[in-house]
Amino acid sequence: MMGLAFKAYSAEILTHEGVVKQIVAFPHSYGAYSVDAKGLLAIYVEGLPKGCITGQNRVVISVNHPLHNSVLSMALLAKSTGKKVRIAYFNECTIRAGSWDFAYFDLME
Repeated sequence: MMGLAFKAYSAEILTHEGVVKQIVAFPHSYGAYSVDAKGLLAIYVEGLPKGCITGQNRVVISVNHPLHNSVLSMALLAKSTGKKVRIAYFNECTIRAGSWDFAYFDLME
């Protein structure tokens, strides 16, 4: 009987509250236009620390993520109304260097 070993890894989740300042969509890699390019959505929130210390103050989610459309809708609503949000992110920058990895998004009252 063979045993399989699995390494469990879980990054710390951090949260931040503030106002959405900017929403940007862009391809993961810049260069020639391609409909097959991996897309990313970045949400900038006032006062959010820079990603992995030296990056940008944004949280990034892939357009292929199951929550992408919901997160985009909520972020646009928050930006247009000025409502405060709580954004959670993993304490790592693996989706895009210098940008926090998305965990969850909460539109506050």
